[in-house]
Amino acid sequence: MIIGACGYGATGSSVVSDLLREYDDIQVYDDFEFWMSYRVDGLEDLEYHLMKQYSKGESCDAAIRRFLRKSKSYMVPFINKPCNGKKFYELSKNFIDEITQVKFKGMYTAEVSSGYILKDMLAFASKKIIMPKLVEKIVRKRVYLWPCGKKYYSIEPNNFYDAAQNYTSAVLEAMGADLSKPICLDQPFSGNSPESSFNFYKNPKAIVVDKDPRDLYLAAKYTKDPNFKFLPIENIDDFITHYKNMRKKQKNDDRVMRINFEELIYEYDSSVSKIEKFLGVSDHKRKKMIFNPNRSINNTQLIRLHPEEVGNIKKIEEQLSEFLFDFNKYNSVSFNGKPFDGSSRKVFEQ
Repeated sequence: MIIGACGYGATGSSVVSDLLREYDDIQVYDDFEFWMSYRVDGLEDLEYHLMKQYSKGESCDAAIRRFLRKSKSYMVPFINKPCNGKKFYELSKNFIDEITQVKFKGMYTAEVSSGYILKDMLAFASKKIIMPKLVEKIVRKRVYLWPCGKKYYSIEPNNFYDAAQNYTSAVLEAMGADLSKPICLDQPFSGNSPESSFNFYKNPKAIVVDKDPRDLYLAAKYTKDPNFKFLPIENIDDFITHYKNMRKKQKNDDRVMRINFEELIYEYDSSVSKIEKFLGVSDHKRKKMIFNPNRSINNTQLIRLHPEEVGNIKKIEEQLSEFLFDFNKYNSVSFNGKPFDGSSRKVFEQ
């Protein structure tokens, strides 16, 4: 079973991986985000251009080459990655070789429409003049000079999903995971649509954690974490639009459990029971030794630290009312520390 601890960005999904670390039978890997399926030019994009909406042969070729180029990103030093970057790229190439139906030397229109004027002028000249009117007349045969190159053709390969599952399994094995036991990964599926990536994994389940928009806004605005720049916080209307649209059209799926960050803290016992039932696990041996709700509670009700934001918070309460957690049920709350940013675990000043 592949368990995804998923969220929308700083919504608290790390508490799931922390909680599951307290169970002996679950392997937890959360030193990196395992986002290879839904990232730009990842498996979902590849699926779209090969299996769902292909355009002649050009779109599948472009999608495959972008996928391979993106796979090289794990070869960059100093970034968190699931396994050795060269090994990851090797597994990615093996996957592409398995699903590619035809390879040939050639050229598509994309080769002369990159958007770089000088490059496109040279490519066009090679295509229309240099190859056909000069070189081919001399050698008396077809030639494949630049911008020609290796082309990949694959439309609805029958083995696409089996190959994708074998690919993700191979990556998991390369990072040392035991496929016979439950594995918890950080962000293997997108929080808004985890089921879109389920076809790429064997026996997947997702626990999606969301956070009260008031606290998410204040955490984003006042954190010292330099990585926390993926939310618009300069304009409250932009934040509201971003938050609301991200959560549109969420589907019901038996393999997806959605839970609030605040539930896991204020309603700890019942939330843990729900997760155990969902995953079919028990034997919670190290209760509260890693995920301590008494510590995480300091990341809630941040308006108490920022009364100057009352105007913006009121606007969030009016326009995002369906996403609010009812803190009024828990008036006698003891805050015994400063809030910390959920992704970096670093305390920041209030």
